[in-house]
Amino acid sequence: MISLERKGIEFKQDVLKQVLTGAMDKKKARTLLTCCPRTLQNYLAEALKHGVSGIKDKRHGNNYKLSPKELISILETKKKGPWRSARKVLEITGITHIGERRVQKIWVQHGLNLVNVERIKPITRFVARSPNDLWQADIMGKIYFPYLINEKGESGCCAYLIANLDDCSRFLLGGKWFSRQSQMNVFRVWYFCLLRWGLPKGMLADRGSQYKSTNSKGDSTYQHYAKALDIELVWAYRARTKGKIERFWRFVQRDFVRENFSVKTFDELNRLFFKWQIKYNEEFKSSGLGMLKRTPAEVYLPSEIQKPKQELVELLTVTLRRLVYMDSTISLFGKRYKIPPGYIKCRIWLHIRGETVSMESMGNIVYKFRLRV
Repeated sequence: MISLERKGIEFKQDVLKQVLTGAMDKKKARTLLTCCPRTLQNYLAEALKHGVSGIKDKRHGNNYKLSPKELISILETKKKGPWRSARKVLEITGITHIGERRVQKIWVQHGLNLVNVERIKPITRFVARSPNDLWQADIMGKIYFPYLINEKGESGCCAYLIANLDDCSRFLLGGKWFSRQSQMNVFRVWYFCLLRWGLPKGMLADRGSQYKSTNSKGDSTYQHYAKALDIELVWAYRARTKGKIERFWRFVQRDFVRENFSVKTFDELNRLFFKWQIKYNEEFKSSGLGMLKRTPAEVYLPSEIQKPKQELVELLTVTLRRLVYMDSTISLFGKRYKIPPGYIKCRIWLHIRGETVSMESMGNIVYKFRLRV
């Protein structure tokens, strides 16, 4: 007997109409509808309440099966046009009683989901001509470390990796893990890279607020010092533009993060990453564009654009003014720092040089401390 689902809702309505008019008994109706007495009774109650035309199949599942002919049609349509989506295949074949998800499962079963399609418009890849022509700067999204201790002394917190990568050589110029992806943390990493390797001609970064100010009246710290150093800023409007550092993030997650989930402190995490960074630069051979199976260290050379170190340090010094609270602390980039007593309710000057913060009073440096991650 052909099932009710295959006959359609119209068949059900016709049978119920005959039962209600007395043209058919309930036993025969149950046989035709392949249902139990209680189900038939529910059908009749619905028909009396809403009318026979109001009887609908309210189930959301896939009640229809594909015929061999329909299955072949779906497979052949996909093989003739590997670029076609499930929606397009259903449109071409005219099959309406299954959904796109079912078509995708069919492709998986027959190995058609992994077919590579040639791009109509190929991706244009680029690489800087020489080391230090272009640096790429970015922040890797938060990674959860289950044993990493946060500021409250609790185990389990997230960390962000901020790094700069040379576009030509893939050389990791500098990177550090932080508890926050703040503008100042971005600048701290950049400060180290500039002092260690010299000045690049250009910097490529996305338009995140850590790099590009959202306020038309002023620049971010990153923009301000880039202009002061005559470094051209290039903005990426999509992740593909920063492809090299995006691929580097995937490599970090696979080669470093998974091997160091057990770290407990940021100091330990950054110490291990510094060792890994040296190994990456010295031993990892890249097959990327222009690399020719060489390591980043074999391709990279320090920048020819140099400034005297002391001049560069003075130029990159960030000067801020902060109010001292009643507990003799100041707030700096979302963290509290203890300072010597005697300055409560005073506004003090702070000079930030990389990781070191110097407190000035009466023209003299009276206290120094390090920024936390």
